[in-house]
Amino acid sequence: MKKLLIALITAFGFVCSAHALYLPSGPQTNVSLSTVLEGGWTQCYAQTMSVGIGSQAQNVLTGCNGDFLMMAGRQTGSDSFLVLAAADLDETIFNTGATSITHLANGSNWWFSNNWSWGFTAANDTVSNFSCDTSNSPTSMCLHTLDNVGGYRINSLTGLNGSADYEKVFFMASNADVSAVPEPTSIALLGLGLLGFAAARRKSAK
Repeated sequence: MKKLLIALITAFGFVCSAHALYLPSGPQTNVSLSTVLEGGWTQCYAQTMSVGIGSQAQNVLTGCNGDFLMMAGRQTGSDSFLVLAAADLDETIFNTGATSITHLANGSNWWFSNNWSWGFTAANDTVSNFSCDTSNSPTSMCLHTLDNVGGYRINSLTGLNGSADYEKVFFMASNADVSAVPEPTSIALLGLGLLGFAAARRKSAK
């Protein structure tokens, strides 16, 4: 019985200490690096906006191959991001063509096209892609997918193609980070098990 109680307490402690993946809906502003890293994400790419990501974003995607992808922008070296957005990897690179068409995923409008651009904006915003988004959205990122061309914008900061003062950072996460946290029913069952065991001990002790 004592061993069973220890096992139940250990399992319950694991559930309580587990952390869900930080996966907010829509673009987020002024998010700390620690929030991202402690939220289950692993950095997989970082370069200043002056560095190109390749015609097919291959410089990013070769290293960022998790189930989820996060695109973020910040002042170079800062511990806080000006803006970020995240979704399933496949949703973030859904081919929208060399147009201003977007694809809604996890609360953000994403677009991606080889030899054109890649980025996100708020769900209720439209974009004007030629070849990067020149709209007035205050929460937006756009990177060129053109060889030898950098990233165009972070929020309202535009024309960053040659800037080393700002950088793009990518993070990846896996389904395991999501499934690591059991559903509330699992927690409830463990709690009931502990309560039942305690009641049985009290009854047998009388």
